[in-house]
Amino acid sequence: MKTVFSIFALLLMAVTGAWAQDETLLTTITATAKEQASYSTANVATVSFSYTAYGSSAYQATWGWWGYGWSATVNAAEGYAITKCVFYDDQERKATDSEAPFVVETTEADKTPQVNGTPILAWTSKGIKKIEVYGYAPFNLTANLGNVAGEYWATYYNSAQGYRADENTTVYQAAVNSGKTAVVLTEVTGREIPAGKGVVLKSSAATITLTPTTTTQTLEGNELTGVDVATAAPSNAYCLSKETTGSARGVGFYTYTETTIPAHRAYLVVASGPATARGFLGFGDDNTTGISLPEAVVIENDGPIYDLSGRRIIGQPQKGIYVKNGKKFVIK
Repeated sequence: MKTVFSIFALLLMAVTGAWAQDETLLTTITATAKEQASYSTANVATVSFSYTAYGSSAYQATWGWWGYGWSATVNAAEGYAITKCVFYDDQERKATDSEAPFVVETTEADKTPQVNGTPILAWTSKGIKKIEVYGYAPFNLTANLGNVAGEYWATYYNSAQGYRADENTTVYQAAVNSGKTAVVLTEVTGREIPAGKGVVLKSSAATITLTPTTTTQTLEGNELTGVDVATAAPSNAYCLSKETTGSARGVGFYTYTETTIPAHRAYLVVASGPATARGFLGFGDDNTTGISLPEAVVIENDGPIYDLSGRRIIGQPQKGIYVKNGKKFVIK
């Protein structure tokens, strides 16, 4: 009986820090004086004021910020991403802005606070007393020990928000080779995790910090998919796991035998092929025995392999042009 140690299962309990991986209330900003406020959570967002030629603002305890021809813009602090702001007037009426820039303003003719050009309540709202700020914050994942000391692995997926991994971590996209016998990992530049793209994370530290960011990378050729919430697993799902007994094939993608894939996990969907018979895809395996070669044998003996975009390749490259030791070579 083979024993497979599932990285997916452990990561369910491995999110640390004060923040969740989904959109959450980051902080509440409460007006306290002219251009001043208190924050339910500090160092997450700021409010900056600007004025028209004849505009001015003031503060009143019962109205909050009020005046004519002023605007207040909410900005995220470094490492945070704002997705929406909810502005409350003096009577707790509210208006939501779900697109940057996040601004509440008045005109020189009307002190009624407006969001996206629409008054909260025309000629009735007098000021802004508080702002709820929603979005994403940095958080930690606890990755799991790989085949050797100082090597930790995980996967990640988030359809709504992109992230950047810390400097200890390499981010990879993944694809199954043409023979369906191995997984080829390709390094993602900038350690970026685009929204809606599954990735593999390899770190020299057990704790991986992911920080919200905006990225335009498309990860062409990436075959990893994922889920935001716990979802029924398809019958041909392969998940990142580690076999520690039996053949002891180590870290790789194994047939997923549980019924549910946990939230924010990435996985591969593999059609019928050699892998389906043995239930395992290693990083550059030998196509016959299913035994995963040590990573160093695959990419280090003759020097690392890169694609033409400068991204490092782990595993057996597919057809194409690559660079090794400063020279191009072709795999047909």
